[in-house]
Amino acid sequence: MTGDRAVRPLRIGVCAPYDLGRDGGVNSHIRAQAQALRRLGHHVSVFGASSAPLGDGELALSRCVSLVIGGTETGIGVDPRSWWRVAALFRTARFDVLHLHEPLMPLVPWFALRQATVPVVATFHTHRERGHRWYGPYQRLLAPLMRRIRCRLAVSEAARRTVARDFPGCYEIVPNGIDVDRFRQPAARPAAMPAGSRYVLFVGRLEPRKGVDRLIRAMTIVQAHAPDARLVIVGDGPERAPLEATARAADIGVTFAGRVPDDALPAYYHAADIVCSPALGDESFGIVLLEAMAAERPIVATRIDGYAELLARAGSARLVDVDDAAALAREIATLLDAPALRRSLGARGGVFVGDYAWDAIARRLESIYLTALDRTYDHQSQ
Repeated sequence: MTGDRAVRPLRIGVCAPYDLGRDGGVNSHIRAQAQALRRLGHHVSVFGASSAPLGDGELALSRCVSLVIGGTETGIGVDPRSWWRVAALFRTARFDVLHLHEPLMPLVPWFALRQATVPVVATFHTHRERGHRWYGPYQRLLAPLMRRIRCRLAVSEAARRTVARDFPGCYEIVPNGIDVDRFRQPAARPAAMPAGSRYVLFVGRLEPRKGVDRLIRAMTIVQAHAPDARLVIVGDGPERAPLEATARAADIGVTFAGRVPDDALPAYYHAADIVCSPALGDESFGIVLLEAMAAERPIVATRIDGYAELLARAGSARLVDVDDAAALAREIATLLDAPALRRSLGARGGVFVGDYAWDAIARRLESIYLTALDRTYDHQSQ
């Protein structure tokens, strides 16, 4: 049956848990997944809630409300009328398989789970060191939804531990992916990073859990040792204004580049000497780390679960304890003074990241979908 199904395109519905009208790691993952599966010849429809008009055939089935969850501003769908919109979509699209991301987020993923008549694959992205704030208190409410999932996936061991704490079962690790070739290709130096300085790069949303204020403090130490070192911060978010004030008070060389278009982002990595990810916790994976590896940049990062599990295998980073600006400064300064070590760490990451190319991950997902469909066929045949 798997062989027969592999020769025909699948109709795949991909449900997004968060506001599709906003940028974010999970939304980027979903869109890259859809593109990779389409390259394999499958028909993919992305649907969910949105606060803005959508393109590329994506469907908004609910309006959104903005909440702060775990220190991160998040938009979720709250329109009860999305129940009927999901039903109408399922009638017309006639999906072969559904892939839900963070399926326990309200409301569109709940409605998709309740109405699904085809196999459901679900991916869990979230890591919380002390457990998910919703899973435990609402376990009895959410358990019937979990039972409707045919295949459970997690993007990392840290994400698996978070969901399995309250919903034990079998989870397969299918990691985040990136377009390795796009980040590997050399790119022209961006205007924000002119020649003549050495650059430490941060890429990510500016919110408290990312630890950017610790990096700014570390750079005051680094620049006393290396006056030509400059910090470049790519990204935006609610902490931008406070971080700009902190940088002014520290009187360090820093550029806030803001949000950078996806096609311009590889140039920032290639112009950097070091990529730093100083997160304080609750990171399940870290796509930025893969992007840095694809560009063969050395990494300095905090020793949190989601980072350490990946970077320990990659051998491309120097890890420091969480909330230790002095340790960040020490490792950054060491690498700035050691170009051969920087090249060695970057080269290791460049080899390691090949396993995370989206085309390879899409093939794994295709196999998972076909296995789920075969189980359905076998069950119906009995």
